[in-house]
Amino acid sequence: MASNFSHSPKYADSDFQVTLPGGRIYHLHAGVFRRASTFFAQLLAEDLGAALAPKAKRDGVNLRYRIDLVGTETGNARFVPRAINAMGFCAPVASLLDVENGKVPNEKLKHYDNVFRSFYNEELNIDNKNLATALHDCIGMVNLAEDYECVDAVRESVDVALLRQGQVLFKSISQNPVQWANFACRIRSPTIFKDSLIHLVGRWKLLEEEEHANLVFPIIEICQRKHEEFQLEKEALELRILGHYSARIQKPESDNPGRMSYAGDIYSWMGLCLFRQWFAQNICQGSNLQANDGGYGFYLLLSKGGNAYLDRVQREGFHLYFPMTQKGKTVFENHLNAYKAEVQAFVAPLMANRTQLEFQDHNRPNHLVCLEISESDYPWNATVSGPRAGTMRN
Repeated sequence: MASNFSHSPKYADSDFQVTLPGGRIYHLHAGVFRRASTFFAQLLAEDLGAALAPKAKRDGVNLRYRIDLVGTETGNARFVPRAINAMGFCAPVASLLDVENGKVPNEKLKHYDNVFRSFYNEELNIDNKNLATALHDCIGMVNLAEDYECVDAVRESVDVALLRQGQVLFKSISQNPVQWANFACRIRSPTIFKDSLIHLVGRWKLLEEEEHANLVFPIIEICQRKHEEFQLEKEALELRILGHYSARIQKPESDNPGRMSYAGDIYSWMGLCLFRQWFAQNICQGSNLQANDGGYGFYLLLSKGGNAYLDRVQREGFHLYFPMTQKGKTVFENHLNAYKAEVQAFVAPLMANRTQLEFQDHNRPNHLVCLEISESDYPWNATVSGPRAGTMRN
């Protein structure tokens, strides 16, 4: 079938005519619509098509179905089947322009046109001026697809149309993960949902109660489960850091180490002591995984190492109790920084970016975006057990 989605789409072998207000006529295929939509599968059932006479077939007549869209002006849009005789002719009906009193809701008709285009894998007529206009067109299209039970047939086209927005889309997802997660669930978009879920779990404690309530099921259940799993992973990481000893201060039993052997590592042990004190204080203050940011700020400091924390000014308080020569302070600082570097390796996975959002250190999100998402986490692989809320329908 050669593509011909122009102002009046027409396929030479079409057996089905759709007429929209404003005189727009589509000559398409009933079989394509039946496969794409359970609604159209019933409306265009094989036994409801016209039984064409042999002469009509010899003359190349294929038309067996016609439906007209009426009621768009009153908000009660519906498709009305029209009778077709054995010769493939339809009984005269009032002009759809007259039916609609000449008022054609072009925006609504654009959504119908895009739904039909998606049935044929044709490029959508989307306003790509910015993300807001593209999203408006996509939402209108998905709303119709849900009404006519053909979301599966349009979701890939909608997904592609939105992904063309690139970083503008992914920045919006990072700022509005609740709405995007809900919409991704509607169109079953793995890419959009994955980014949304990573931001949701990363910001789980930062979300307002209303935002939690606006998440559809089973998304909220998935988020809660991923959050709890993530908390356990961070807890295990913190325990690992607290129990870490640098290889430089460990002694093999075969060396039969004595007092002098350990005395040579005194600065390393003092650095370890100061680090653990600082680490424990942050845990007691709730700066770690218990923080509203999920420990992001705490782990960010650990990932930077060096003078990002326990810098020279902070160490002066330590030296009030444990004074050293300037040379001793320098050696102590070097040993402490060496230990910090080892800790950096532990927290590096937490600083990974598993979203599609591109950012630098100065403009990174204020939450962790390292969560791993698998196909089993997609909500369309679970049963929806709660009410639909905040689904980006308008």
